[in-house]
Amino acid sequence: MYVLLCRYQRQKKKMTTTMFNNIEKSRYDLITSRYDKFLENMADPQKEVVRVFDPLPKKNLEELELIREVTKELQKKKDDDMKKASAQATNGDVQAEKKSPEQSEPNAAEQTSK
Repeated sequence: MYVLLCRYQRQKKKMTTTMFNNIEKSRYDLITSRYDKFLENMADPQKEVVRVFDPLPKKNLEELELIREVTKELQKKKDDDMKKASAQATNGDVQAEKKSPEQSEPNAAEQTSK
């Protein structure tokens, strides 16, 4: 493996970047050349879109889709639990308000006697 530490400045962009990559030099050169072409084509919508990185393999895409599905299910469960907790808190407040004044008076009397 080729460990590359590169500090470079883009012309006219004045962008300074430090990169630590554990990739082969040929791969790094390919990515940087694609990135340079991407920067050139970025301002002109008529030019084709340049993909800097290769597309993910099918296996990785399937794993990402599975992660998204699980995340949606967990978020739905969380929302349901939050609704239940909110409903219970609301019901508890209503029940506390429905207490008769006789039940709340002894508590007030206890506090004043202390």
